[in-house]
Amino acid sequence: MKFENIKSEGMKREYNVILTAEDIENGIVKAVAEKARTFKMSGFRAGHVPLNVVRNNVEDSVISNVFDSLISNACNEIVKDLKVTSLALKPVYRFENKYEKGKDAKLTVTIEIAPAFDLKPYDIEMTKIVPDVNDEDVSNEIKRIISFAPIYAKAEADYVVKPLDAVAYRAVCHNNKTGKQEKSFNNKVIIPSNIPEDAKFLAGFIGTKAGDVYEFSPPEEKDLTYKIHIKSVEKALIDISPEEYAQKRGFKSLDEFKSAVRTSLENEIGANAFIYHKNQVLETLVKQYDFKLPQGIVDNEMKNVVADVKRELEKEQKKHPESKVEKKSEEEIRKEYADVVNKKVLLGYVLNKIAQKENITATNEEVSNAIQIEIERNPRLRDALIDYYSKNEGAIAYKKAEIIEYKVVSFLIGKAKTNEVKKTKTEVDKIVKELLEE
Repeated sequence: MKFENIKSEGMKREYNVILTAEDIENGIVKAVAEKARTFKMSGFRAGHVPLNVVRNNVEDSVISNVFDSLISNACNEIVKDLKVTSLALKPVYRFENKYEKGKDAKLTVTIEIAPAFDLKPYDIEMTKIVPDVNDEDVSNEIKRIISFAPIYAKAEADYVVKPLDAVAYRAVCHNNKTGKQEKSFNNKVIIPSNIPEDAKFLAGFIGTKAGDVYEFSPPEEKDLTYKIHIKSVEKALIDISPEEYAQKRGFKSLDEFKSAVRTSLENEIGANAFIYHKNQVLETLVKQYDFKLPQGIVDNEMKNVVADVKRELEKEQKKHPESKVEKKSEEEIRKEYADVVNKKVLLGYVLNKIAQKENITATNEEVSNAIQIEIERNPRLRDALIDYYSKNEGAIAYKKAEIIEYKVVSFLIGKAKTNEVKKTKTEVDKIVKELLEE
């Protein structure tokens, strides 16, 4: 194998590479020998077919892998010659001549070098939020919990359904054209406190009682009518006292319930405050570092941003067709998000280098747990998410990177010089909202 640098532009390098006929032949022989260990053919025992026979059968199928291996070795040699530790992107190559057996293969390989820079001291100063939860906050949160996660009790016979109640029902579907029953099923539903305007099915339960029947015709299934038989009703006890609610939820006392609520509020404030702390850390790093970025990585990231922005604009247009959603050209989007993309790429390299230095990583168990949490939070997308992660190694790698980033930022927050300030949940929510809108 021979290589020669023919072009250098920024962090990009282009090479002429020659894979000699001898290298290719040796690669084929090795690949064929590996296949021969388990190759089966009528008249021979598995693994005992002559090599020349095996080669005649598998050479065409292994040649691609042989070239991949040789090209990978060539790129490794180029990296060694450049005396760099890593590349920004997977090498791109193109053949300059059609491969002919017994002849050299000529190709052009383009690589982009990852930036080399030294880490600076972790000199970060930041304002750190300390949760401020008072007795009034706890009382208000308890009222909210009682309203949105109520205790249920079997309703009296004449009780009519209200928002938050739980209703067990049987739905019997009839075809309006044939008059025949098509299907039926049993289900249970909790009526939301605010029923959306288009949720006619849920709205139909309001005012009914056990034993009632109401009819529902789905807009998308005009030929069908469902007869909804109300089997039983459980009323939400939203007027229950905090003491009784605590007891029914298994707390030993109201004080224990209040303590749990206070801790939950403090944890929620802390989780939201992390976004504020992270923003300060990242802004400090952006000011500390300034090095040339690989254009290929920047271009790839910009491509993703452009696609995301266009997708969001299309969603907004479909959601509000009556309003005029501002249209943006790709060039306008690129210009608007140029600084954001450059910051993201730069921070990616800095955080990754800190992770390497401090041996910060994510275990397979941590990645699996994070994926499981995502699935549990999106039950309607359960099957789609399982399929997505089981078939997409890149998605798993991205999830791992998220965990590592969280750990690195947490590490830097722990190293920072902090000025602590107390903030309520309302104050923190406002700060985070403003950050996310920037």
